[in-house]
Amino acid sequence: MSNVLAVDIGGTHFRVALFDASGRRLLLSEGRTESAGGREWMLNEIRERAHDLVTKSGHPVQSCGISFGGPVDYRRQLVSSMHVSGWRGFRLGQWMEDNLSLKCCVDNDANAGALGEFHWGVGRGTESLLYLTISTGIGGGVVCGGRVHRGKDSMAGEVGHIQVSDAGTLCSCGARGCLETVCSGTAIGTRARGFARRKPEAMARTLALASGNPDQITAELVFRAAGEGEESAQLIVREAARALARALLTAIRILNPDVIVLGGGVALSGPTLLDPVHEYMDEFSAPMLEHSTKVVQAELGNYSPLHGAAAMALELT
Repeated sequence: MSNVLAVDIGGTHFRVALFDASGRRLLLSEGRTESAGGREWMLNEIRERAHDLVTKSGHPVQSCGISFGGPVDYRRQLVSSMHVSGWRGFRLGQWMEDNLSLKCCVDNDANAGALGEFHWGVGRGTESLLYLTISTGIGGGVVCGGRVHRGKDSMAGEVGHIQVSDAGTLCSCGARGCLETVCSGTAIGTRARGFARRKPEAMARTLALASGNPDQITAELVFRAAGEGEESAQLIVREAARALARALLTAIRILNPDVIVLGGGVALSGPTLLDPVHEYMDEFSAPMLEHSTKVVQAELGNYSPLHGAAAMALELT
């Protein structure tokens, strides 16, 4: 019996796992990403943990799939990272083949997440799926008929860069008013910290969760405070939900997928985000363009990209 290796390299956490031929996860090893360690630290962790898992399983491994939390040139199998030095132009798949003697395929975490949810998550039994990972930034992946749709320049699914405002904040992509500048975890945290400094009394619960230090406010704390009824936190969440609803309706009118799956740390806040998103989508929907696309939370949670990496590995067997 042969298994496959799946690797998920993220900005906060990384995971290495073994899956069997049916897509069942057998063994898992995970840890926190040390950005200061750079590329060599991460590669060493992957190599050691992969060897440990294969030794424990006692069965050969045929291939490997890697989900990478950064841009990937899929055709050339090159990766890069805006946040950690040493990755730009690195042939990660070739490194895996050289060091672990495994056939390997690398893709970005949004495409991997889409594959994971399509095969083993909420997308099971569908024909098409749009997956969004909403965390530090916003990435997207499209699956049609079991295959990732990349587009001519591998830009398909970039919902995070749909413009929701003509005069909004400058985005990392160089445009203004992108969804990512309103609805990402980074954007939500930035707005909340500014609000807390200007009107601390209005953000009292959020500040309490941050031990009184506005610099420690994160999107996660904003969602917690909103869920506990803090009005200012709820306003920030609703602003993000409003922008997300507009972007999702645009995506539906272009792609009309069976389901839209929301993953990543922000999306996993659950009803605190999803309820206002559904509310605004109903408000903004055009009667002549009624749709049946469902918008749901990722079933596999933070493990969607890891399962997608397994799907990529299984395609190589």
